[in-house]
Amino acid sequence: MRIGIDVGGTKIAAGLVSESGRVITRKKVKTEVRKGYPSVRDQIHRLVRALFSEAGNRAGNIERIGIACAGQIDQRTHTILFSPNLNWSNVPLKHDIEAATGIETFVENDVNAGTYGEWKFGFHGESSNVVGIFIGTGIGGGLILNGRLFRGSLGVGGELGHITLNPHGYLCNCGNRGCFEAYCGGSYIVSRVKERLARGYRGKLWDIVEGRVDGLHTGHIEEAYLSGDDLCTEVWREVVEYLGAALQSIANLLNPELIIFSGGVVAGAKRLIDDARLVMERRAMQASIAGLKIERARLGDDATLLGAAFVMDE
Repeated sequence: MRIGIDVGGTKIAAGLVSESGRVITRKKVKTEVRKGYPSVRDQIHRLVRALFSEAGNRAGNIERIGIACAGQIDQRTHTILFSPNLNWSNVPLKHDIEAATGIETFVENDVNAGTYGEWKFGFHGESSNVVGIFIGTGIGGGLILNGRLFRGSLGVGGELGHITLNPHGYLCNCGNRGCFEAYCGGSYIVSRVKERLARGYRGKLWDIVEGRVDGLHTGHIEEAYLSGDDLCTEVWREVVEYLGAALQSIANLLNPELIIFSGGVVAGAKRLIDDARLVMERRAMQASIAGLKIERARLGDDATLLGAAFVMDE
């Protein structure tokens, strides 16, 4: 058995995982980000102990712990070089959890882990060249190339959210302008709409959210677009065009067999992926997208737990 852990900015999820890829037991706690790294490290350790307790007399069969975390990971040392969501720099999470538990521990980028989990268990490794695109607050990417997870020369490759789509475009939190994430990440889309609402715009969107702007999310924006709201039509068409352009660039560069979409924005959208695919098909070189499948993720939150638990086998 193994333990898979997903460390996010708002929650830490952990699961006891069988060798066949089934999550047997799950635990979840809110991440104590404001208390700093030592507090979150101790939360992870407590979750591991709780899973050991759940395992009972099978606890001795737990051989590995895999931890998925947003950010850049040094694959030689498994040090977390930088995690903006957690405000960590040069954190020795592997070392600390191994010291506390005595169990071999592996740390992986969360979207790499999620892509690997979907590929191995959701899609059963049926394609050798796969791109994972996770659209939530921001955008993360994962690459399976020739049947292996691709991390780049220093282990920090696959940052699809920060490919530049417009060098003079919107400012991204990474400091660059015109990133894929700045055009299609959920928080960026919502902030652009909120800005216009704050300047007095009223339309069908206002009725959809019943004036409660604080609860606005991308699902509302797509719904308003489909209802003909002027502001949301302008914003959503831009999102679709740039998402399609990103897909075209990825397809032309990598010629994947499969693109897997996941994340909260994707889960809450009805037509986003289908509409963006039409843009991609219009823009891409046809040989680059011949036979390309674009699918929604199949495993939900379990993808990252399973990926974290098994990506160490790579």
